Amino acid sequence: MATKIRAVKCPNCGSEKHDQLDSKRFRCKNCGTEFFIDDDDININVNHRYDYSPPPIPNFNGPSKLVNLFAIAAVSIVTIIVVFGSILFSNISSPSSSSLLDEISAVEVDEDYKYIFPMSRGENVCFFYLTRRRYDNGRSDKGKYVNGYYYGFRDAQSGKILSDHLLISEDNADKLNAFSFSADEIRYFHQVGRWYIIVSSRYIYEVDPVSLTLKEVSKSLFAKKTAMSTGLSQVKFIKEDAGEGFLVTNNMADNYYYFPGTDRLYTGEAFEYARTLPPSELQGEVRDSVYYWLQRTENKKKNRLWKLHVKFHLGDPQDSYYFSDDMKYTWNSDHRLINYAPISDPFVAFHTTIVYQDASYILLSYMPTIAEDANTVFQLRRTDGQIVWTKPLDERLRVGPAARNNKKIWVRVETSYRNKSNDAYCYSFDLADGKCQNLYVFPTEYKLSTK
Repeated sequence: MATKIRAVKCPNCGSEKHDQLDSKRFRCKNCGTEFFIDDDDININVNHRYDYSPPPIPNFNGPSKLVNLFAIAAVSIVTIIVVFGSILFSNISSPSSSSLLDEISAVEVDEDYKYIFPMSRGENVCFFYLTRRRYDNGRSDKGKYVNGYYYGFRDAQSGKILSDHLLISEDNADKLNAFSFSADEIRYFHQVGRWYIIVSSRYIYEVDPVSLTLKEVSKSLFAKKTAMSTGLSQVKFIKEDAGEGFLVTNNMADNYYYFPGTDRLYTGEAFEYARTLPPSELQGEVRDSVYYWLQRTENKKKNRLWKLHVKFHLGDPQDSYYFSDDMKYTWNSDHRLINYAPISDPFVAFHTTIVYQDASYILLSYMPTIAEDANTVFQLRRTDGQIVWTKPLDERLRVGPAARNNKKIWVRVETSYRNKSNDAYCYSFDLADGKCQNLYVFPTEYKLSTK
């Protein structure tokens, strides 16, 4: 008898949707129940042994409904907190961890600059600096970072550190008697083309911007001087109008005047005699020299530039303080002042200073008014007195020394705040048009990477 199949429904869920496994066996698509039919009597046999396992459905009926609701709510809240926390941690905690690593891999540095001077270096200019440097004392590896006095050189244009060296550690400096520096104890001697620094009024150092070195020359300068064989006890620069030299004292308390340009050592009496000798008695050891003088009158607000022509005793004693500031009084005890004449009309300015002068240019700085908030003005003139450019700045600055090459002039300046620390900057001015650039700061506090 033929098999008869009528509208077959799943005996478990009643669904008519099923898959036919063979001629008599079926599987419900809804619940997965396998069933088959017999011939003739249309019996439906159910096989409940199948592998399908549908996901559990939460039971919201009966007495456990409220408990289940609380459980699900708690799970949801915890899930939200975890997800939100992970996002927040990724956005906030990660940078903090990075910052912490940066803190660990960096050392704090404090600089106390004693000197910052622009110096010619061939056709370029560099800044020499000498600083008291202190590193963070809380570091476990602080032995790698020695507190002390450091010197170095920076390229004027780029600010790149050309060299940086430890001069003396703080511990060793403390063992010396009054190891110190003074702002006015650095000077350039034109006759020998060298920079000198006096340290602690006892040591003479020579700065060489070409070789980027700083070396003590206290002994070598006097190696052939019998009068200084007992050693150098004290030293200082003499006044600039007296020449390019040192006043030195040996260990027997004897005073002498020493001039590196001629390598001559003078007693006090010989020095006073030599500085007033007229050119006729200097046996040809003179040369014509020109420099520029700023006349100040009427409470120093009226200014005028003068050109002075003198006979200069090569590297030996001078007496070149020829004028009072207002030029009402003139002295010429050495008879070396040949002539002098104004090269500019009088002009009104305050706190006027000749920042730089050479055979081609004169750089002035001044304030346009006496007001406390008056800003600094720079002015470049040719040596005939003609103005090349005038450059007013937008702040009041303390103006330091300058140096130039054939395109620019560089100046060290400092801020003039009263109630907070001041910073030193490198300013440059184009000789042609006065274009001003604040190139970089000499930092007093910074962090040094140890990676």
